[in-house]
Amino acid sequence: MHKNLITPEQADLDPAARAFEALRDEVAELRHAISHLTQHVETIPTQDYRKTLAEILRAQENMSAEIKDLKSHPAISLTPEEFLKQLEETKDRSLQKERKSLNTMEDTLRANSNTIGHWIEQARAANIQNWRLVQMWGLGFTLGGALIFVWK
Repeated sequence: MHKNLITPEQADLDPAARAFEALRDEVAELRHAISHLTQHVETIPTQDYRKTLAEILRAQENMSAEIKDLKSHPAISLTPEEFLKQLEETKDRSLQKERKSLNTMEDTLRANSNTIGHWIEQARAANIQNWRLVQMWGLGFTLGGALIFVWK
């Protein structure tokens, strides 16, 4: 808002005085604008932000409650290191259960194998006994027949 127009009185002045006069004119214009503004401050429309601020506050409170709910979930507190640790623990527990199950199964198979082995040995012994009985019967029959011919 400064004026570059040089008035006839200012034309006679040296450049420094002209600059000072121009500055004086600008200051006068600023004072006039400020006084005009202060007189009309009440007429400047202002907005009532109370409703918007209340909505923002409610939204913030709702977000706070949701954030607290989220923080209470165990998955949120898991760090990659903690997740890896839990994964390793779960793996170790599963392997331990599987080892125990395999050991139990191995013991059962060993016991069954021993039982079947005993049955096989008993069957072999019974087979050998039966074979011996057949041999003895045959020997007794042969000797008995020979003795009958010899005694007669």
